[in-house]
Amino acid sequence: MGNKRAERRRFIRFGFNTKVKFRFFSQTREDEHFKGKSKNISADGVCVVAENDIPRDKNVALDISLPGRKRPVSVHGRVAWSQKIKNADKRAPDHYEIGIKLYTTDRDDENTLLRYYCEYMVDNLSQYLHI
Repeated sequence: MGNKRAERRRFIRFGFNTKVKFRFFSQTREDEHFKGKSKNISADGVCVVAENDIPRDKNVALDISLPGRKRPVSVHGRVAWSQKIKNADKRAPDHYEIGIKLYTTDRDDENTLLRYYCEYMVDNLSQYLHI
């Protein structure tokens, strides 16, 4: 019997490569933002790849760029996990994959993100249902 870790995700994750800017709640200056790229997204979480590590349980504000929108959606989240990804090229910096559980305070941005997720899910559902 394999020693596989149980899948705890409640929602399907989709590959999602877009710009993400985030900051700790206590930071307000523009130069205190961190930048990264999303790796995947679900209805309640996002995985971000960044050069900066973020400690578990930190609350962050995220600006997520969505295709076809001029303004990013702004959501809040809590860092659920973080893992270092070693770069094969020793001259390049290591990166971190950071799992962020999303919650939000702005209903319009939350609805926009969920609408995008649902439309993406419908468009790509066949690959997850093996049809």
